Amino acid sequence: MSTTTVRRDKGTGSVAFDRTSGFWVGRLEVGKDLAGRRIRVKVIGASRSEARTKLEELRRKREAGIDVGARTTTFAELADAWLDRGLPADLSENTVWNYERILRGHILPTLGAKRVADLRSDDIDAMLDVMADRGMAASSMRHALNLTRRVLRFGMRRDLVVRNVAEPVQSRRGPKAERYGLTVKQAKKLLRVAADDRLAGLITVSLLLGLRPGEAAGLTWENVKTKGKRPTITVAASLRRTPLGALMLVAPKTPTSRRTLEIPPPVVDALKAQRRMQKAEQVAAGRAWRNTYDLVFTTEVGTPLDPSNVRRVYSRLAKEAGLAHLHPHMLRHAAASLLSAAGVPIEDISDTLGHRSVNVTAEIYRHPIAPVRSGHMVAMNQLIDIPRGRHAPT
Repeated sequence: MSTTTVRRDKGTGSVAFDRTSGFWVGRLEVGKDLAGRRIRVKVIGASRSEARTKLEELRRKREAGIDVGARTTTFAELADAWLDRGLPADLSENTVWNYERILRGHILPTLGAKRVADLRSDDIDAMLDVMADRGMAASSMRHALNLTRRVLRFGMRRDLVVRNVAEPVQSRRGPKAERYGLTVKQAKKLLRVAADDRLAGLITVSLLLGLRPGEAAGLTWENVKTKGKRPTITVAASLRRTPLGALMLVAPKTPTSRRTLEIPPPVVDALKAQRRMQKAEQVAAGRAWRNTYDLVFTTEVGTPLDPSNVRRVYSRLAKEAGLAHLHPHMLRHAAASLLSAAGVPIEDISDTLGHRSVNVTAEIYRHPIAPVRSGHMVAMNQLIDIPRGRHAPT
């Protein structure tokens, strides 16, 4: 044994000499942690009297209502509790999974073992420095910092954290994430090049409505209305790859991501052409047809589009259109740039794209301003004269 117990009274703790370190150690049981385990707080003194004095001070703090047990809670334990009990009930499974991925991949390796009571702003800075050294994008570091702040706010509400040391920390600039905008001329050229491609409809819908790649790939015919004076689509789901690798429909990213958009004539034409093409492919596929979700955009046999295959098609079309490069999410950025160039207010752009806020960095959230968004219609109708390929309706 490396220690010899000197005194132990029920409820008052114990003092023991640690032969290995040469110090006196006092221990006081103060309750249970977030996982239900007993919490024993430790103090160290150069003498028995010093350790006993520190133990007395610890008992007085406990009797005064101070949660001295917080000193044993690690950031990893607090993060697990936040994921379990601190998230809004309306978050999608994919968003929760993404939070967990960032926490376990970038935050916990640096902060996880540290006790939250001992955390300092310098520790948060060190985490961001590690991410910066790895070449992480500024947006990734900003997201990690925001999650750290949210976990610590949760700890403050549970009286486990006295001060949120992540609040004064500034995010790193890092490599700036690219935002690829298109001029009207470039957008028209891309649509002309894509007109004869099988994914022409997907590109048209993505570019003219600014849908997220998963939202466009997860669009179902049930949510497409091409008849009437105000044709619309409703974004009600997103096609996502689960951690196990399967493609499936999940809830939209955020509550404001679920939205109904009025669609301009080019989109109406593209969707009608897509319907005709899909019916022909279903006949050709026969019993091999597998459109389980009744998706608008599928493979030739009705299965969900694999994101990797879509990216390869986009890369090829970008080269043909004279663009440096293009991936599905860039069409969303291009839609935003076209709307902005046309003078559409930032609030309308935010609603059209289904953003949670007009200023994500400042985390200023707002509510949708209309049940059916129409702010994008004027800007996108300027593309109405694009040449039509073989998939266009007659």
